[in-house]
Formats: sequence, C-alpha cells, structure tokens
Amino acid sequence: MKVVTFKRRARMGRTKIAPGEPVLLPDGAVAKLLYTSADFVEVTSIDGHYTKYEGQSLTNRSLLLVRNGGFGDLLFLTPLLRYLDERYKHAGLAVGCGRRYHCVYLRNPYVRRIFTYPIKLKDFVSYDYQLCYEGTLETSTDADFHAVDLMAAHAGVADVGDRRLAYDVEPALARKAKNIQRNELKVKPGDATVGLHLRASSPIRTYPLESSLLVAAALGAAGARVFLLGAEGDWEKTVGRRFSPAVEFENVDNLCGRFRTMDHTAAFLSRLDLLVGPDSSLVHFAGALDVPTIALYGPFPGAVRTKYYPQCITLEGRRATNPDEEECAPCFKHGPYSCPKAGEDGASPCLRNLDPEMVIKFALLSLARGGASREDPG
Repeated sequence: MKVVTFKRRARMGRTKIAPGEPVLLPDGAVAKLLYTSADFVEVTSIDGHYTKYEGQSLTNRSLLLVRNGGFGDLLFLTPLLRYLDERYKHAGLAVGCGRRYHCVYLRNPYVRRIFTYPIKLKDFVSYDYQLCYEGTLETSTDADFHAVDLMAAHAGVADVGDRRLAYDVEPALARKAKNIQRNELKVKPGDATVGLHLRASSPIRTYPLESSLLVAAALGAAGARVFLLGAEGDWEKTVGRRFSPAVEFENVDNLCGRFRTMDHTAAFLSRLDLLVGPDSSLVHFAGALDVPTIALYGPFPGAVRTKYYPQCITLEGRRATNPDEEECAPCFKHGPYSCPKAGEDGASPCLRNLDPEMVIKFALLSLARGGASREDPG
C-alpha cells in the first residue's frame, strides 16, 4: 500500500479527492495510476504514517486493519476481529478494504467502522495502530499454516481460540432468496438443492469446466436441483465458446450473473443443501454459513483454507499420475493467469486429474447424509 497525492482534483469510485489530499491505495491500483497518470500523481511510502500493530493492548486504543480483498481473505480476518473485540471489551476496531468486498463486514458485530479505497490518510492516522495485510497470504508457502492462523500471527496473536468465520446474512436478503427459490425456481419441499460454482477468481484454481458440467449433469440426473453459480457470462463462456460436452442437463438451472452483489449470492447460498466449488469465495462463505461443501483444491493444499469448516469435504488433485512424473502440486501459485503447465483448456493439471466421478460420489454421499433438504431457516 502506498500514499498517493493527486496534483489535480480527482474522483475514484464515490470518493472525491482534492488536489494535494493524500490517500492510500493498494499496490496494484498504484501501478495502474503510474502507468496511466504518472504526471498527475506523487507516490510515497506509507512507512512514516504507519504505527504497526503487533499485539499491543487495545484497552482504550483503536486499530485499523487493511486488506483490499478478496472475499475469502477478508473472511479469514473475522476470527481475529472476534478475538480482539472480546478480549478488549469492544475495542475500537475498523477495517479498510475494496468497495466491492465491504459487504463481508456490513453486519459484523466486531467492526465499528468500514473504510473503502481510496482511504484518506487523515482517517488512517487517526487510529492508534494500523495493520496492513497486503501480500500476507500471497507469500506464505507453509502447508500447515491455515489462513486464519496466518492472519492472526501477522497481528502478533498466537491463538484466536474460536476459528469459525463470522458472516451474517441480512434478513431482507434471506427473504428474497427464499422467494427466488420457491416462486422463481419452483423448488419444492424435500428437493435437494446444490450450488455449483463454475469459476474461481483465478484460472489456476478453477476446476476444469467440462468436469464441472459433468458433475452438474450427474447430480441433476440423480434428482437434485442444481444451480450454476458465477459471474454473468460464465455459462456462455463454458458452453457456447469453449466446450460442447456430450451431456444432457436435467434439473440444472443457470444462475450465473443472476445475483447483483456477493451478499445476494451468499443469501441464496445459505439456503442450499450443498455447495460444490473450487478454492474461491463461495467455499469460504459456505464455511461461514455452515453450508455442507465439497471443495476442490490443487495449487493450494486444502488444509490451509478449509480445515476449520466442519461441514466441508476437501478433495485435492495432484499432477503426477505415474511414479516417473514430477509432482508439482501444491505449488501455492496465485495470480490472474493459468498454470504454466495447463493445456488448451487452461486448466491446471492437478485439478484436471481430480476425477469428476469422485466429486459426484462425495456430493451424493453428502446429500444422503444431510437428508433431502436443510431445515428451513424461515
């Protein structure tokens, strides 16, 4: 994160920035500004404005924790927020994040204030302590260090105790999700409902799309109502442009792009009997909402992300299929690009070797164990 001062009036999102007014932006945004508008901005280090929190007492003190995103990363912070708030009796805790992610904290009882980028420097320094999380998860390659514990350790906390993620669905959105299921999708009492998340935020963590569609078709044929979840256009990208799988779909509804925001999607997710998906946001929302989940992992070992989700079965793919082949997973790779060893379909070899039949088997077992549907939350 850097301090950016604009030499002329600017507007970023909903924030108006006066000339000479310093604001904080994440490194990625700063790099884009320097590429497109270098003559109009001055970039300096945050170091002189940063009183780093390293586990000090928060009695009568305030703390601002800053992480741009994504959704799962911000959810991993919630056990630490709970711990600090309970230990210091309603500590003055605030968070800073990207605007598209701020719904994670809108109903969080441990957060007193939410800042979204660009964060004005005067707001940042108004807190007694600050803690920036840029790069914290990205640089860890410890296969035994869960993300929740990593976030806590960065704050000088060895044990947060309760490691459950904290997220609460807004009641109005829960009612809307219920109406969508019953009135729009015609879900009947007793129907088993499955969400299948088509794409992770990074292609390197995305389960092969052909395999996802085979899973959807098999679960639909078994009588479950299957809802494809993702961004607008994911279905068209999957079927219309890249693949023509020889499968027939029964009981499968395309809801990609159906929900306007992530909190709407999470409300719908909260009513499902099962989620099947890759290492991405919906798996972590499901962990916070206690929704049974089949999580599909390859580049990252599942234990560093899903170990604290009691209703999650994590299946891991591996690249090597014979003793002479080099094993390359887990590789801990992030980023917006496909695996360098991916084939024409862009899928990571480790995830391509995760047999859809195994995913189907565990999904059906999970549905059978949980009954036809979860108790109606009302």
